Amino acid sequence: ALGYGFVQGPHSLQLHVRHDRDSEFGGKTTGSAAYGYAITPSLRFTASAGTAFRVPTLYQRFSEYGLASLKPESSRNIELGLQYTEGATSAGIVAYRNNVQNLIVFDGTAKGCLSSFGCYSSTARARYQGVTLSGGHRIGDVTLRASFDFQDPIDLETGNQLARRARRHGTLGADWRVAGWTLGAELQTSSRRFDDAANTVKLGGYTVLNL
Repeated sequence: ALGYGFVQGPHSLQLHVRHDRDSEFGGKTTGSAAYGYAITPSLRFTASAGTAFRVPTLYQRFSEYGLASLKPESSRNIELGLQYTEGATSAGIVAYRNNVQNLIVFDGTAKGCLSSFGCYSSTARARYQGVTLSGGHRIGDVTLRASFDFQDPIDLETGNQLARRARRHGTLGADWRVAGWTLGAELQTSSRRFDDAANTVKLGGYTVLNL
């Protein structure tokens, strides 16, 4: 892996390249390029593009939930962002689009599995695209934060929503620093999704409270 970083005035640039060699799946070269521009001292624009590669784990291939014929994932990703920071306040928006080949998913209704819970499988062509909004504000020793993600996870072969991928996610949190400790609470919520690639088995939305 090689990386290069450059900063001059309001401009910043990062370039990365990486080569993986797998004894079974062969070699793969991936890379990324990212650019940032400080419009003002408080407002920054960013843009990035990259490729990725991920080999399925032994568990995903050979466990009771596995599929031995799984192929490696490969993807192309682009992202545009705007970040604002002023004193104790921060806010940001990121728009992204990821195209993935051979996306590894878990299908709860897959047939021929050793497990009745389902098996790992592969989606030939998938796409994630959406927008993430985030913000935070510090009041004394308390930091408030929130993020919301609106995405369209789609199987490009069928037009269906990707299995076990929700369209909306949200997080609300607060952290309090006191006497050398940090106490926090976080509320995570997700919209409904489907348990199968055919979108016939619905899984309800859920909310988790972390303390």
